[in-house]
Amino acid sequence: PAGSTQLTPANAFRIGTDGNNAPIPAASATLPQPTLPGFNAVASGAGEALDPNFRPNVVDSFDFTIQRQLGNKFILEVGYIGRRITHEYQPININSVPYMMTLGGQQFQKAYAAVETGLGCATSFAACGAAIPKGTAAQIAYANTFAPQPFFEAAMNPAYCAGFTSCTAAVVYKEGMAKSNLVNQAVWNTWSDLDNGGFNFARSMLNTPIVGGPLDCGVPVGTATCGSQGQLTSGVGVNASTGHGNYNGAFVSLKMNSWHGITLQENFTYSKALGTGALVQATSEYTTNDPYNTNNGYGLQSFDRKFVFNTYAMIEDPWYKGQHGIIGHLAGGWSLSPILAIGSGQPLGCGTLTDAQSFGAADGANFFTTENCVFTKGIGGGNASLHTFIDPTTGKTAAGQFNIFPNADNLLSTLRAPILGLDTNTGGVGVFRGLPYWNVDMRLVKDIHIAERVSLQFQYVVTNVFNHPVFSDPAVGDAQTGLGVDPTVGPGSSFGVVSSQGNNPRQMQFGLRLTF
Repeated sequence: PAGSTQLTPANAFRIGTDGNNAPIPAASATLPQPTLPGFNAVASGAGEALDPNFRPNVVDSFDFTIQRQLGNKFILEVGYIGRRITHEYQPININSVPYMMTLGGQQFQKAYAAVETGLGCATSFAACGAAIPKGTAAQIAYANTFAPQPFFEAAMNPAYCAGFTSCTAAVVYKEGMAKSNLVNQAVWNTWSDLDNGGFNFARSMLNTPIVGGPLDCGVPVGTATCGSQGQLTSGVGVNASTGHGNYNGAFVSLKMNSWHGITLQENFTYSKALGTGALVQATSEYTTNDPYNTNNGYGLQSFDRKFVFNTYAMIEDPWYKGQHGIIGHLAGGWSLSPILAIGSGQPLGCGTLTDAQSFGAADGANFFTTENCVFTKGIGGGNASLHTFIDPTTGKTAAGQFNIFPNADNLLSTLRAPILGLDTNTGGVGVFRGLPYWNVDMRLVKDIHIAERVSLQFQYVVTNVFNHPVFSDPAVGDAQTGLGVDPTVGPGSSFGVVSSQGNNPRQMQFGLRLTF
């Protein structure tokens, strides 16, 4: 109608006018107003969507076996088993950092990598940020020593860079000293901060306030209370089917049938399981390490075991099968069935402090990834045996402490977080090997013939015959917080320290069965 008020950002909560030409509150309007997250309503949380091209995964299996009979009692088999998995479930956060954006002739990821190298983060966790001095003035002076990076010089607002010799120095101080984003590889947080008042271009993330909207502070994040962060507080996890994996295994099997009363089968498998990170569909907050490069997370799968060996047998007493007489009843009818299982350790992840943000694909809170530490030197990762913990301050053995690493301190000095612009793969779900296992179970049976149709059977079943402990894999996640041996703390750290048993102690079961 004539004289009505046009709907603009300034009066988005009102529509139309009353008889006195005063705006009518939206609550009184005939038509309800749409909710626009980040503009006239609070932002939504972490969103979730389904890829319209989503499809079930496909598994192609291949096997080839050669069987050879050795006499009339033995059979030898040698074979290969392979699986190729495509269209595997793989969530992707589409509100990720556009790290390939180029300004000033340089991509953001290259500018970021240069800054991280200057902070020492490409050397080790301990070296990352170790040179940052104390005090604001000293830190600003230190930030001013960083070489200007073309991307930051072209992308930043002049007001953001005021007081520094370069825009690069401003980023280094504000994100690496005033905040710890740069030393923690929090790429998602770093970009989100710069996207909200730091960059000289329009917002690029859905969690950044809409410029000019009622919820826009008009100032960079951290200098005022901005209310909602944008249309989303985090990201949108799109349930896609872009993952892939494979399994390759070779096996040898020996079967023995009733050789001197012994029936036996032994199996040995050497295999490898690789993929982009297989998780069940219930893990909707999981996202690929890098949405622009799915193979960034390609590596060992969580169920990978390099070596597996098992043997089981049934050993029957060859004497006094008819159980005649007292001696026959005592010596005949015995059988023993042992089972031996041996396997190598599974992969262990080596997490960072954020364990999600190194490539800008997650926020570390609503979304997570499977990124791992990176080795800076050629040192073995993981071990198949336990090592006594030695306190570096005294050089003495710490009673009751065992570690899967011979020297946790030396190992930690070779680890660092993955760095955007330097690394393109973070090793699947783990870069270490957990502890191996072995176990023996046994079943002993004694059959006693009482009459033609009456018999008595005694059973003795033992699990973990030798009462051998199989220890749980230790904590190696979050190496960035210094969970290794801290000389100032002594044997209280937990990086690689074995602290619990994973299997049950020996258990015995007795049984008596009457058959008639």
